[in-house]
Amino acid sequence: MTTKEYEHWIVLLEPLLARRGLSWEELSKGCQQIILFGSRAAGVSREGSDFDLMCIGSGLSRLGPSLDLVFVTPEDCRRKRWLGSELAGHVARYGQWLVGEPDWVHRVRPSLDAKERKAERLRRRLQAVEKSFPLLDALYREKHFALIRRDLQRHDLLAQGEPVPPTPLLDQAWARLPHAREELERLARGARLKPKFLLDYLSIPLR
Repeated sequence: MTTKEYEHWIVLLEPLLARRGLSWEELSKGCQQIILFGSRAAGVSREGSDFDLMCIGSGLSRLGPSLDLVFVTPEDCRRKRWLGSELAGHVARYGQWLVGEPDWVHRVRPSLDAKERKAERLRRRLQAVEKSFPLLDALYREKHFALIRRDLQRHDLLAQGEPVPPTPLLDQAWARLPHAREELERLARGARLKPKFLLDYLSIPLR
């Protein structure tokens, strides 16, 4: 990262940190590493996209409007559970280091546990949507379909041992598919989901 790029990010981050009662100076002094990740780091942000910062150090993670701060302790950063997580893989591939060096990224490998957690999340979400489906209007059905479809894409990437990209890149990849319905069925079966409800009701926009 060039000095100009670094300064650009700091100028944008400082007012967001100030709203949380923080300053860039105190945050950078208290953390071994600070990494910008997500759509901003990957250069695919949309208007109003949040900033995502991962901080290697002691602190309380705070998710909120405009800025998500995710803290990982130096000890956890060396553990297999973290190194095998979806977030670790994403940050290792797409993150931009503002403070410190990426001294742990070479040990990152998506784990079976990360894949299973994603599959379980998919099962719970699909069950909840199916249960409340008659109460959902078309807008909410489309929203929930997009959330499930993206998690299916993420699960498939984790199963392949690949890092999960930011959401806009998932959406771009999906938009390029010539046979979306067939791909959706493949992804659902790969996550051990019963695809009937997903294909016959929730994915009506694919028809």
